[in-house]
Amino acid sequence: MRPPVGLLAQIASAVSRSFRKAFQEEYLAAKQDPEKWMKATSISRNFGNMSFDEAKKILDVEDVDDKEALEAKVERLLQMNDKKDPKNKGCGSKYIQDKVLNAKERIEFELEQRQEKRAEG
Repeated sequence: MRPPVGLLAQIASAVSRSFRKAFQEEYLAAKQDPEKWMKATSISRNFGNMSFDEAKKILDVEDVDDKEALEAKVERLLQMNDKKDPKNKGCGSKYIQDKVLNAKERIEFELEQRQEKRAEG
């Protein structure tokens, strides 16, 4: 049995109205206070709730200003935990790879914040 076309049209209309209303509310909130909205909706700045010190421990780095050493360490850790790498014989951990990438992003974010403070002051 085919569902009535009118019923499907009503459902599609209701769903599109809901999405439009939600989008409009978010747009207005972003327009009124952009910084507050960015803080509230920023997922990429979460870093898995990782602190700066924890990120340094995960990557085993002390001098975070040495970007070449940092990149080399990240690449090495990612390669060591890559299941597709023939050297690892199918062993590896996506969880550890994610932790390494979160640590890298956290350190990069901290360095950006330091640069912004230097530029302001």
